[in-house]
Amino acid sequence: MLILDLIKNIICSLIFTALPLNVIGQQGKVDATFNTLDDGLKGDGFDNVVRTLLLQSDESLIVGGDYTSLNGILSAYFTRLNEDGTIDNSFDTGIGFNGKVYASNIQSDGKIIAAGSFTSFNGRNAGRLIRLNNDGSQDLSFNTIIGATTGIISGISIQPDGKIIISGSFTKYNNVTVNRIARILPNGDIDTSFLTGIGSALSITNTRVLWDGKILVTGNFTSFNGFSSNRIIRLNLDGTVDTSFNIGLGFNDDVNAIAIQNDRKIILGGNFTSYNGNEANRIIRLNEDGSIDNAFLSSGFNNGTVQVIKTDSSGNIMVGGSFTNQYNGTNVNRVVLLNSNGTIKSDFDIGSGPASASVLTLENNLEGSWFVGGSFSVFDGQNQGRLAKINDHGELDSSYLTAGIGFDNSVLKIISLNDKKTMVFGSFTKFNNNSVNRITKLLEDGSLDQNFNRSQSGANDLIDTAVIQDDGKIIFGGKFTKYNDLTCNRIVRILPDGSIDNTFSTGAGFNNQIYSIAIQPDNKIIAAGHFTRYNNDPSAVRIIRLLPDGSKDMTFNAGLSAEAVIEIVLIQPDGKILVGGRFTTFNGQSLSHLVRLNTDGSIDSGFSIGTGFNKNVYALALQSDGKIIVGGSFTTFNGITQKGILRLNSNGTLDNSFESGSGFNKGEVRTILIQPDDRILAGGTFSGTYKSNPSFRLIRLLKTGEFDPSFSSPLNNKLFSLSFTSDYRLLIGGNFNSVSDLSKHRIARLKLCLESTEWNGISWSNGYPSGGKEVFFKADYPNLNSAEVCSCTIDSGKTVTLLEGNTLGIEFSYLGNGILVLEDSASLYQCDDETINNGIIHLKRKTKPILRYDYTYWSSPVNNQKLIDVSPQTLFDKYMSYDETIDNWKIENPSNNMILGKGYIIRGPQEFSIEQPTIYEAVFKGIPNNGKIEIKLGQNDSFNLIGNPYPSAIDADLFLRKNEFKTKGALYFWTHNTPITNYEYSEDDYAVYNLVGGIGTRAVSDGINDFIPDGNIASGQAFFLKSNLPETIEFNNSMRIQDKNNAFFKIAKKTIEKHRIWLNFRNEKGAFKQTLLGYVDGATNGYDINFDGETLDGNQFVDFYSIIEDKKLVIQGRGLPFKDSDEIILGYKTTIAGEFTIEIDHADGCLSHQPVYLLDNIEGKSIDLSINNYKFTTNKGTFTDRFSIHFLNENLKTNEFENDDNSLFISVKNQVITINSSQEKIDTVFIYDVSGNLLFKKRNNETNQMSISNFKSAQQVLLIQTVLKNDKKITKKVIF
Repeated sequence: MLILDLIKNIICSLIFTALPLNVIGQQGKVDATFNTLDDGLKGDGFDNVVRTLLLQSDESLIVGGDYTSLNGILSAYFTRLNEDGTIDNSFDTGIGFNGKVYASNIQSDGKIIAAGSFTSFNGRNAGRLIRLNNDGSQDLSFNTIIGATTGIISGISIQPDGKIIISGSFTKYNNVTVNRIARILPNGDIDTSFLTGIGSALSITNTRVLWDGKILVTGNFTSFNGFSSNRIIRLNLDGTVDTSFNIGLGFNDDVNAIAIQNDRKIILGGNFTSYNGNEANRIIRLNEDGSIDNAFLSSGFNNGTVQVIKTDSSGNIMVGGSFTNQYNGTNVNRVVLLNSNGTIKSDFDIGSGPASASVLTLENNLEGSWFVGGSFSVFDGQNQGRLAKINDHGELDSSYLTAGIGFDNSVLKIISLNDKKTMVFGSFTKFNNNSVNRITKLLEDGSLDQNFNRSQSGANDLIDTAVIQDDGKIIFGGKFTKYNDLTCNRIVRILPDGSIDNTFSTGAGFNNQIYSIAIQPDNKIIAAGHFTRYNNDPSAVRIIRLLPDGSKDMTFNAGLSAEAVIEIVLIQPDGKILVGGRFTTFNGQSLSHLVRLNTDGSIDSGFSIGTGFNKNVYALALQSDGKIIVGGSFTTFNGITQKGILRLNSNGTLDNSFESGSGFNKGEVRTILIQPDDRILAGGTFSGTYKSNPSFRLIRLLKTGEFDPSFSSPLNNKLFSLSFTSDYRLLIGGNFNSVSDLSKHRIARLKLCLESTEWNGISWSNGYPSGGKEVFFKADYPNLNSAEVCSCTIDSGKTVTLLEGNTLGIEFSYLGNGILVLEDSASLYQCDDETINNGIIHLKRKTKPILRYDYTYWSSPVNNQKLIDVSPQTLFDKYMSYDETIDNWKIENPSNNMILGKGYIIRGPQEFSIEQPTIYEAVFKGIPNNGKIEIKLGQNDSFNLIGNPYPSAIDADLFLRKNEFKTKGALYFWTHNTPITNYEYSEDDYAVYNLVGGIGTRAVSDGINDFIPDGNIASGQAFFLKSNLPETIEFNNSMRIQDKNNAFFKIAKKTIEKHRIWLNFRNEKGAFKQTLLGYVDGATNGYDINFDGETLDGNQFVDFYSIIEDKKLVIQGRGLPFKDSDEIILGYKTTIAGEFTIEIDHADGCLSHQPVYLLDNIEGKSIDLSINNYKFTTNKGTFTDRFSIHFLNENLKTNEFENDDNSLFISVKNQVITINSSQEKIDTVFIYDVSGNLLFKKRNNETNQMSISNFKSAQQVLLIQTVLKNDKKITKKVIF
């Protein structure tokens, strides 16, 4: 490699850095570290179109279509679902269909007919039609091996006699011409008695077998078997045209859908706008004879297409399609439920319905629920892949078809705990596919706390509200009647572990739902809701106060209370109680939706709201000045337009200074949370605008009521609960499954700023910078220490200096026109790849002492850094990069900008001494780099000089794992080892790092450039790596180190299991080489590209390595568990003859107390390096078989010890040792003491016997190892 030849006298001064902290982009962004399972990879439903639905008698649902997976699970074209929407694995179709399924039907015997564009099933030919058994296997008695050979079968009808009518675009069946319609016998053969003649020239979309056996046929045809018939015809039982069915001119466009009512009337839908010359907008009902039924009160749809119609047992008519405008003057969207007379059912509301595309298929169950399938991916704001379940009122069942991640149903209340865990309550029954009935606790990372309420049943119905007491106990209320199988009607108190607190006695509990609970400072409990009794006391009407033991507080009397539901209670600091809800009177007084009570429950007459609100109040919150933020569904207050949110003065009057303007144009405010700086977070069902600003279920307002554009976190469905965490995050809960277009199922954690502080040159306006604060520097600040802040802005002309060894962590952006100076080893840390900075930094980095001719490796942490500005006094031709295409250095133009992520070398300033080393300080000036940075590698096995592009250290392990298999897995840091006292053989070399660890170029004990890479790469540091593939490698913020780092390369990450030993190979004149052996999780005992680092032979005098598969490794990773029977081959190269030492530099893990034996195969010695170093002499050369490492003393290994092998006999008599081998000739004999020290060695002369008479020893136990000619070793003990 040419690097070595050209790098002599070049110093890679290892640049010191400091550490990290915290950062992010747009406020309101999803914290991706919370519940990482909820990453969107499992999807929400089917990945492509659903075309057909069939409900079986056991409520299982058959689904067919174009899709290939459900919730990320492979399930192509045809699937059966359980009642909860999960895949029914008992329905086993093997490898299934090779194409789309367009239609399906069920025979009376339960067998399933499927049709489409497929040509095989489970590897067997099937011509677009097949019959399956109930378990998903093919019914081989139904022979469709040939079947339809062209087009698509898109319709199936089954006659009472079991014959099957198929329709579509096909023209042949079993090689017989049948133009787009045929009747099939129960065995799969074509029914030749079905006489359709030339059939249809265009597609037939649907057929229906009528009560009298006749067959209704629709499509886009204009003639059938020579009969003019626009898009509809009726056939006799034998397939001939029924001329008594009078359609006149028929339809002017396609007919796609048929439904037959119990009274035999026919409902048709499609793309038509007229029938027989009469206006008929996409839907019509005909009498049995084909005439128009004028009792069907429909003006039709004014756009789109009707694709499917289905009736239920009550005669209601569900219609689906692509229509999006109006039906009978009412806005509709792709699905609508009609009464039997054609009018819209007034109590049916699908919300926003399908967001796009079409509804193609419908099915309904006995409970009145409807299954809606099609090509849509969103339903009522919820990600719902092509299949939705709604009840008879149109409400979406959000738990159906869940991907099994996050919560499967609504989160109604969140409480963030001081230990960073989270209590969650709602209507859910699962979290990440774990059973958690309406209550659970999550760990800080969003995973389930398995120790909470372990093996218990939870609540049997929804939990609406909860509060936590100062002692950690939790009170919650709702609709449930049991908790952990114990009766506790609608309220219970639990201990922190989830078990019931038996000291809280509620007797018979409440007779109806609790909506809100609040705790007073004296620990008394306010409960409110829809109840009218507590513990059989009829005076508890919708609000009550309980004592801490659960008994009723008789000093609280709300009189007649509210005549309707109380939704929310809020206790003011003065003890008075704000009460909001659906009521219009309270204790007999007209108080519309809001009242304030005194501490005894009486109405506070000093709080006057006039005529109050016109609709419900759902949310209340207090700002720091005591003013009240109110949210709900109201559109007026006291006769004044106020939509969804307003602010009241403390006396109940409207605060006209609150600039809510036109408010929300659609939806309700359900929850409000006030930040420490009085900004207002509002959440709910709203999905339009706030003061003309797009607003989707969550927004932030300034304390004045103006829209805050710095916060954005749109949700796709309802938000019910907000809670701040102790580390300045926002937890949100509701019925959404997408936040800012990212998958998050009903709970998410967001990042935001909660308050601010400003430096005016004398003091801080709101305390020293800390987490959650936006920081503004209006004056110079010369001595900033480490701080985590939310954002940082420095005014123009002002300078802030971050002191050496400190870190400024910024959650969001660094802004302003001032300058942030980072002294040497100070760091600016950010962790969000999407954050955009525009502030300027001056980052200082000091080298180790260098001479004029020494080079330093650099990488720029700022944008648009010119090479010459790093070292202006360096000669113009001494700025270089490494050209991997020619494996050589390339001189760079000093005026060039440094490419981000690329490494450069720059020689020392020209005025520097050539004899006396001096520290050089470089200054990088510009906008700090942040986010993903990519750089292209050269061809396979090329060396590439790259570098850390950030103003903070990065984690080498994370860098290597992110770019796994793109590199050879090792990073090489060039060092220079000129010591103060001149060694004869001291030499430049590479310090190396991989996932096992790092090796240095001097012993730690020497104290001379004893740098060993340990996993952190300094800001501004460049290094070599070797490409494995010519691909693009990536740096990103996840690699940046997150906590304080005053020492260079300090580890600051979670560790994996490692057991390592560093071995030195050296002489007394300065020659030195180190190798590393490590047992590491993920490695194997073969060659691993990520764990084995090859030597670059960068040392002029010596090299030292282990050997695997002929590869010379300076770092070798081995698989766990550690085995003391392992053998590791060592090799070395030396250009110096003489005495050398092999020693343990240091060790960790189990190897720090493990004997480590070095076996010298030439000398026959075995030395425990954990006790003594090993000195030996060597000639010049390369030696690959002299040494090996063992963890059991080779000389003491006696696998064939004593009497285990009778082929060898050893005797001692008169101090003469005699060895007899009965089978093989003796090659060599070694004699050791019990410590493994070699005492004697002798070769034999091709005989089976050897006598040793000149051996001198005191009386002791000896180990005699005999090596036979076949290389077999036998060791036996003797007493000499």
